[in-house]
Parts: sequence; C-alpha cells; structure tokens
Amino acid sequence: MSELLRVVAPAGSCIVAFAALMVTLRAWRRSRLTARLEVVRGLHAELVTDAAARDRHTLGSLHWQNRDINPDGAERGDVMCAYFAMLWRFEQLHAGRRVLLEEVNSKRDVALKMLDEQVYTHVAEYVCTFSTIKEKLTASNRDDTVFDGTYVKTFDQLRESLADSFEDPEKRARLGAHTNNTEKCNCKCHEVSAKPPLPPQRPGGAPVRTGA
Repeated sequence: MSELLRVVAPAGSCIVAFAALMVTLRAWRRSRLTARLEVVRGLHAELVTDAAARDRHTLGSLHWQNRDINPDGAERGDVMCAYFAMLWRFEQLHAGRRVLLEEVNSKRDVALKMLDEQVYTHVAEYVCTFSTIKEKLTASNRDDTVFDGTYVKTFDQLRESLADSFEDPEKRARLGAHTNNTEKCNCKCHEVSAKPPLPPQRPGGAPVRTGA
C-alpha cells in the first residue's frame, strides 16, 4: 500500500497543480478580456459625447444639405474647429485600435470585433464627410489653406485597417471610397442640389442685413 501511495501521490499532486493552473489561466483570460472591453467602451464613447455630437451636427448639416460655407461670418471658424476635432477623435480611435491589435498579434478577438462593429458606421460616414467638408472649407477661402495632411493620413490608415477586417463586400466598398480621384462615390449627399451659404449671423442669432 505504501508503495502504491508513493506512486499515486505525485500524480495526484500534478493533477491538482494542473487544475489550479487552468483555473488561474481562465481567470487571467477573463480579466484580460474585461480590460480590453473597457478600452473598447472608452474608444467608442469618445465618438458619442455631447461635444462630438455638436461637431458632427456642424459638419453633417453642411454635408447632407450640400450647403456652402459662408466665408464672411464666424461659420468657417466653427466648421474648421469641428473638422479637426473629429479628425483628432479618429486619430485617438486608430491609436487605441492599433494597441488592441498588437496585443493579440493582429488576430481579431471578441473585443476587436465588437469595436469594429461599433465604429464602422462612424468611419464609413466620415470617408465622404471629411472629403466634402475640406472641399467646402477650401472653396470658402482659398487664401487660408487647410493643413490636415498628417491627420487625414491617420484616418486613411484607420479606414484601410478597418476595411481589411470585414469580409462583407458592401462594407469594404463603403470604406474604400475617396481613396483617389477616379472612383464614383455612392454617398447620397451628391444627389442633393447645392445650396448657397447662410447669411452671417449676429451674436444673438439674427442675420446681418447687407445693402440699403
């Protein structure tokens, strides 16, 4: 019996140790996933803050109404601020997403799949929005160049990386628009007749009268 115990005891200890290791590993994986999902929540939350909603409204109104920017009032400055604020938000999203990708050797786990689905519509919408708004900003004052090269390149990197993560051809196509000057953009905004800029506004909101 003692001989049997000497043989069985080490084996039992190994089983217990292995079981403990598996429990620890599962707990670590749960903890890691929880932390990654918290990062996902934060990255998505930045796109839906009140400040982001105001900036999106500023840009979206011009985009979807196909209206020009008034160069004589404060509107151009407001649009410029909203334009760069949204570019910076996507820059932050791209940086956070890259960290999540590097942690799992570019293999999309639950956290990355959730993030990509949450931000897809935002990114796809701004593929056309950024291009359209920059054209309107440039047209409103050709003496004031829009220096956005680095930020636009970062957004393009985000767009390309996100497109690579989807197998859906429609999603890939939407994320692939405006990459050069040859393809036709299918955004509905291009079907809206162009509208003139709004008259300049006084601080109280009343339009400024021009002429006699």
